[in-house]
Amino acid sequence: MHHLPLEGIRRPPWCISMEQSITSESKPNNRGLVMLSRALGPILLVTISLAGCQEPTVSMAEKVFTGGTIYTADSSQSVVSAMAISGDQILATGSDSSMAALIGEHTQVIDLQGKMIIPGLHDVHIHLPGIVESDSCDLASTPYSLEDLVPRLKPCLQGLDAGEWLSVDQWSYTAGNEPSERLPTVRAALDAVSTEHPIMLLGNDGHHGAVNSYALALATDKYGNQVGLSAETLAAEFVDFIATVGVDASGEPNGALNEDARKLVNIPNLWGYPAVDNQLVSRISDKLAANGITSVLDAALTSKDIAGFASAAKDSALTYRMSVAFYADFEDYRPQPDAAIDVDAVVADMQNLQTAHRGIANFKLDTAKIFIDGVTEGNPHSHPPTLPNAASLKNYLQPVFSADAETGAISVQSYVDTDSAACIQGRRLSSAADKKAFYREHGFLVAQCTQSNGLLEKEAEFLYNYTLALFSAGINVHSHAIGDRAVRFALDAFEAARKASPNSPANLSMAHAQLIDPEDIGRFAELNVYPTFTYGWIEPDVGYLMTVSPFLDQIKSVEDLFDPSDYGFSNSYPAGSIAAAGGVLTAGSDAPVDTREPRPFFNLEKAVTRQQDETGRVYNPAEKISLADALDAYTINGAKMLQNDQISGSLEAGKKADFVILDTDLLALEAAGNAHQISATQVLSTWFDGRKIYGAD
Repeated sequence: MHHLPLEGIRRPPWCISMEQSITSESKPNNRGLVMLSRALGPILLVTISLAGCQEPTVSMAEKVFTGGTIYTADSSQSVVSAMAISGDQILATGSDSSMAALIGEHTQVIDLQGKMIIPGLHDVHIHLPGIVESDSCDLASTPYSLEDLVPRLKPCLQGLDAGEWLSVDQWSYTAGNEPSERLPTVRAALDAVSTEHPIMLLGNDGHHGAVNSYALALATDKYGNQVGLSAETLAAEFVDFIATVGVDASGEPNGALNEDARKLVNIPNLWGYPAVDNQLVSRISDKLAANGITSVLDAALTSKDIAGFASAAKDSALTYRMSVAFYADFEDYRPQPDAAIDVDAVVADMQNLQTAHRGIANFKLDTAKIFIDGVTEGNPHSHPPTLPNAASLKNYLQPVFSADAETGAISVQSYVDTDSAACIQGRRLSSAADKKAFYREHGFLVAQCTQSNGLLEKEAEFLYNYTLALFSAGINVHSHAIGDRAVRFALDAFEAARKASPNSPANLSMAHAQLIDPEDIGRFAELNVYPTFTYGWIEPDVGYLMTVSPFLDQIKSVEDLFDPSDYGFSNSYPAGSIAAAGGVLTAGSDAPVDTREPRPFFNLEKAVTRQQDETGRVYNPAEKISLADALDAYTINGAKMLQNDQISGSLEAGKKADFVILDTDLLALEAAGNAHQISATQVLSTWFDGRKIYGAD
């Protein structure tokens, strides 16, 4: 619809009858909206306030954009050619001719010349402190073999005193890291970098890490005693971390530390993010604007970083609408090392933070982050292979990998039958000599007889109770769930929360949802849960898939990675199925995971194509979504999840003038069969509250 707000209307006879036809839903705050076609002509539908139904007067627009393709993201997914704005609000959208009545002597008319306008983008899962480069040693997600990693890291030691930590950002866990005879493990490679400094590689996914021997020796038990991390302590003090500590053939740590195991060595900055200050927030604002992003949910901020953003937002109003998800180190809320986490104390601390940072323009703390599980990537280069740790409904398979001597490409040679007599016997072996004999006889390690379906990040009781407590307190819940068991667990907790607190104003959302069992697809709509996908991760890269698929399905060749009958292929990121079942899709980049760039147009492209351009391979084409649905995920649906849809998310009269001008008509690309070109789209300008915050002209 084309809207024009009119003020000062008298109440003619038709006003009362028209008002009576308006539903309660269309009268927020007793200000119903009636769409009329009156003196301005049948093309222009006008919006009038029913707070008095007074005599209409028309205000001229400050700016009118004409001659373009404007995707409004309204409930009809309307496309128009013109839009009028005044101040920080949209006056009307419609045809070029319908804007004539709004063009006055001082109105600036901007000819789009066929360019496209879309609503400001909503990235509802991003980690803002990490999207700008820091001064740290940064691998920028570039894949390195272990041999190449050593000379790359040695210069990073300059200026460090002996014993000082070297923390390395954006290490690629799923690409590179090929071992050599000299450097069979990442621990060996980092030892070759230095034995005088503790070193940690911080994975670009926020879940994986790797350390050298110096760092392993710093590991402390739950009582704070430095005991070091070794095969001996892994079987004793650190037995709860077996699934998240990589080991070599002898059972000694190979340097890989995942999830909470990374904390054992007491690295000073686990996330690798710089301190949040005004300068950092300014750089973040610039990057968001350059990408057309005007609303975000920072998916996990500590109280310290929340204070930093709040302070910056007070000093200078943010040029994006920022929602924050509070994330706590739950170990700090155990009264004793073996005690349960104090749920009430965590919720109380968040509520205190809400009170402390209330009333800041464009800034709200209304969400809490929960990690239900880890990630679904394993490590084929490790011997034995490190299994995924995402919570799975079935046990992970145990593939036996080999690597091409020239290319380093990974392939699967066979699978270990973990229920075999050999494995039953192997699991009883304890001595190193017996385990070596087992390997000589069977060709695989005793460790590859392990049966695992991943793990939950914390005790199930805590994750469940915390979800219910947050929802009861009116706090939005944003849960990270990757494996199908984690997805089901989160949905079960969400269902219980809604039953326990049916009148809660809070909403529920789930990040990533990489694997979803078909039985759980419909529950997203039934429970009104927003799934937040990072659509770029759907791209079927063979190297990446070899870190996931062989642990889920029997993979004998590259072609098997694309077998429609396989569980992983058919149930990964099922966006189309959730939408078809009535679920409301949203979008989040998760930057800096994988890359510091939010890359919204790359994500939009992959949502539509699920294709890798270089090979033409498509990952489960049945789960593609239309461009309009993908745009809605990034705009109006994101606004609904952030509870801002009354003011943003679509280009409709009365809403904030948050929009983006693009160099490309994305809908025309899709119609012409060129959706694979969407990622090349350039943002020409970004507008927030009716003001241009990015653009050359």
